[in-house]
Amino acid sequence: MKGEQWASIQDLNIAASPQLAKIDDNLALTVGFKLKGGIRRNFVRPLWEKAYDEHDLGLRMAYRVDLSRRRAKVLPGAELKREKFVRRGVFFWTRNPELPYRVWATVATEFETILYPKTEEEAQTMLFDVTRSFELPASRLGKGHHTLEAKVHAKWGKHVFTERGETTAKTPTLKIDVR
Repeated sequence: MKGEQWASIQDLNIAASPQLAKIDDNLALTVGFKLKGGIRRNFVRPLWEKAYDEHDLGLRMAYRVDLSRRRAKVLPGAELKREKFVRRGVFFWTRNPELPYRVWATVATEFETILYPKTEEEAQTMLFDVTRSFELPASRLGKGHHTLEAKVHAKWGKHVFTERGETTAKTPTLKIDVR
């Protein structure tokens, strides 16, 4: 994959409920994104087997979501929340009669849940599609019109099927009124 970027963040969005809030309300914010590119395309069963044979037993994805309030162009944004989390794709020798393959992957989420995907696409979705929810008191923003955005960061190490890399992206802005 010479010259190609290993991954990019796509389908990035931010939503809030309610967008017109009272000062004593809690805002529910949701940030969603998908990691696409070579890292996702190479997270497939034949390469899991190759990695397993070379004692490369998994892929660790480190994610960070920074939620911030946008200010005037001269001033940097005020960070409201920062959340770091890790997801792991772990390769193992399977004896599952439903799977005709010798090596398969599980996905360990940031909630300490181990997921067993039935297909490669399902494993890719579990590892590379992210939706994060935040709760923020409207009083933290204060009364008035506010513009929020989220910055997303993904990072991974070198493996049999990928080079080491990282990527970042910003969501479109979201306007919120607090009264």
